[in-house]
Amino acid sequence: MIALHVEVPYASFRKSYARSLAETYPFPPPATVYGMLLSLVGEYFRARHAGVQLAFAYACQPKIATTLRKLSRYKYGVASKQSKLGNAPDFIETLCGIEFLCWIDSSKEEGNISLESRVIEAIDTPERIERTGVVSLGLSDDAVNDISLIGDLLKLNQQYKQHNEDFSGWHWLIPQENGQIELPVWVDHVGSLHTRWQRYQFDHSPSMIDGEPEASKFTLIADPR
Repeated sequence: MIALHVEVPYASFRKSYARSLAETYPFPPPATVYGMLLSLVGEYFRARHAGVQLAFAYACQPKIATTLRKLSRYKYGVASKQSKLGNAPDFIETLCGIEFLCWIDSSKEEGNISLESRVIEAIDTPERIERTGVVSLGLSDDAVNDISLIGDLLKLNQQYKQHNEDFSGWHWLIPQENGQIELPVWVDHVGSLHTRWQRYQFDHSPSMIDGEPEASKFTLIADPR
């Protein structure tokens, strides 16, 4: 098992059923974090590391910003319609200040090479990895600011305290059947038949983490097809 520190200044995770208001999920969906890890190691086959388990703890709950922008309904060349009927307000939500710990447990993977070992190789020797573009969390313009291996959790806690006096610990995102947050753990990009969801509860009481998470805090990434 390994642990990563991930920092993303901003990102948008549009809800599956959002329409005119592009609502975002309140946390990065596990399916999206899994996609980010595949991008990091240069893997294009999504099911390659199905069976891996992920656990998450956040420095704080990310804040949601709402942006108002102008949406043009008509293409260029229909100026008469565009001037009177073409412009409409468009709202989009964005998560800001995303900082979390991500544990990767590959003990249930069936492949010969685990995601754990590939992530370690990608961080320690990035010149060996064949991949394209920057590492992003979701959309390509939601670039990752930092992704690093955690060697000593106590040292990381001390660093956070030194840079932020208000930091009092980490908040678990716990899988729970009656949780108030629903996030996709596998997305069917063609239809919705194979999309899978998991409910979570955000722990509002922070704690100083100094060891590995309990089994109940992990989310299994499984291919339902």
